[in-house]
Amino acid sequence: MTRVPSVFLFLLLVFLIVLHQSMAAAHHHHHHSIVSETCKHSANGDPNVNYTFCVESLQSVSKSKHADLRGLAIIAARLAKADAKHAKSRVKTLLKAKKMSRYRKSCLQTCRELYSDAMASLRDSVKLIKAGRYGDANVYISSAVDAPGECEDSFKEGSIKSPLVKENHDLFQLAVIALSITSRLG
Repeated sequence: MTRVPSVFLFLLLVFLIVLHQSMAAAHHHHHHSIVSETCKHSANGDPNVNYTFCVESLQSVSKSKHADLRGLAIIAARLAKADAKHAKSRVKTLLKAKKMSRYRKSCLQTCRELYSDAMASLRDSVKLIKAGRYGDANVYISSAVDAPGECEDSFKEGSIKSPLVKENHDLFQLAVIALSITSRLG
């Protein structure tokens, strides 16, 4: 049996390391590209979409690495639903305040309803996207897009400061992103 020269083994090892790194880089680039391409497309097509917010949100879900456009639409709708749920629990906490005007209380209750409806709409939209019924999914997502603005308006009408600005901003952003991606399907 001939002994393989150690220099050959060394070169083979170097080759494998380089190959591994270039594959890892290509893989990382792919992840970066589907999310960033999708967010770029959404931000260019809709002035309401913030590119950075879009990329950070979608990349927070590890599945986005290997997702196609349909997968990203589902991820975005689920993120928006989680946000509506978070906003709703925030309202629950705010409603526990001992002293509050009747008007503020009615605004918070209005927002709670809006968030509940948005959660249901977004949940249904995921089922519709999975079923390939993208047009119907868009109708459901659109109603969720409107919810945060309607919540903010209830406070504005009474000239009181909304305690849900951040929640409404995030929910609006994610719902708009979900809508933008789903609109490209079909």
